[in-house]
Amino acid sequence: MRKDFRLPASRHNPSPVDRTDGSVRVHGKTRSRHRARSISASRPRSISGLVTPALGPEPSAAQVVRHWFVTPHDFDWVFVHKSTRPLHRLLRVVFAGCVALYAAVSILMLGSPNGPTGTGPVAYVIFVLVLQVAVIVWLLVGPLPDRKWQVVAFLVFGDVGLASVILLDVPTSALIGTFLFAMTGSMCTFFLGPKLLVAHLVFANLVILYIGAAAYVQGLWGPWDAIAAVLVASGATSGVPIFAQIAWSLVSEDARQSEVDPLTRAKNRRGLQNAIEDLWAVAHGKQLAFALVLVDIDRFKAVNDRYGHDQGDAVIVLVAERLCSHVGTSGVVARTGGEEFVAVLVGETEQLCALALEVSETLTHRSDPIPVTVSAGAVVLPPGSAAWKSGLKVVNAATRAADSHMYRAKSSGGNRTMLETM
Repeated sequence: MRKDFRLPASRHNPSPVDRTDGSVRVHGKTRSRHRARSISASRPRSISGLVTPALGPEPSAAQVVRHWFVTPHDFDWVFVHKSTRPLHRLLRVVFAGCVALYAAVSILMLGSPNGPTGTGPVAYVIFVLVLQVAVIVWLLVGPLPDRKWQVVAFLVFGDVGLASVILLDVPTSALIGTFLFAMTGSMCTFFLGPKLLVAHLVFANLVILYIGAAAYVQGLWGPWDAIAAVLVASGATSGVPIFAQIAWSLVSEDARQSEVDPLTRAKNRRGLQNAIEDLWAVAHGKQLAFALVLVDIDRFKAVNDRYGHDQGDAVIVLVAERLCSHVGTSGVVARTGGEEFVAVLVGETEQLCALALEVSETLTHRSDPIPVTVSAGAVVLPPGSAAWKSGLKVVNAATRAADSHMYRAKSSGGNRTMLETM
């Protein structure tokens, strides 16, 4: 199998995006007339195997809660997705504000006549206060926590720090401080999964229960007063976060499903657009290479004509699975047409070039029941390339170039990859 490595365009090597006068526009892409006819003939057939599922009964409340609890939480989608990136500056202020409230509690504890007494307890509250001030400064001027373990550490710091300080006060005042657990619960609601939220709520409610029991034992409250106070504090710190996260998880799941191709479970065009913006930001921020690989199954119309559309769909699914496995954690894969796919990659330049050049070989297995080959066109943008100065606009040029390479690979007989660095 032949693999062609294309050098960057220059005056002596004309740009691969140049077209002849016989080209046409199809779905926003420049293609030859022959290519356009092939797509228009085969693409509508690719959806023939899709069946609209019948609407079932509404799920019960118990089923909704169970689904919420067992569904894996996608931290990266929630925190790093392009729709949340504009909120990062606001999140700094929100996180810093939460810690500032904890710090205010520590300061008030030091000045309260019912606060900690003795060198040890006072020194501990001062130590916690210093940590809280340091965290506030870090949140305002340092890098925003964007890893799951960092957010979990923030949660543990908030819960343990708050509990250890308010427990030094009298129970009646300490119970008021437990309402601040709602802030860390709100953070769990949007950025962490249900299991971590439940762990937070178990800890918070144990603290509330202990404070209520202490108030009763010390004669500050009667039994009914203690029970009422515990129920109010528990409901305020637990009910709203649980309801909010269940609702948020259902909405975010629908949003994620709207970006998925129903046949292959790869990204669709909408998901691809979002992924390009996300991965572009990652590549730009970490000074990594960015690559686009366009893949098309060779002579797919003949597969449908000979084996039927159901078998054609099976071939599409198999190619998508292999392409996703080949790309791995280096990027994402989207199905953009009947038999067309796009892979968006981020990593070291040599790694991305190797991945791109291996696409045709990786997706082709002669032992398959319906053996097919693929043609691929790839463009890699190394870090430091002048093309980066154009921002996201260069992605359009890279897409056209990769599409041109893919078409040339097909015109040369298929079953090959052509690659260019820009």
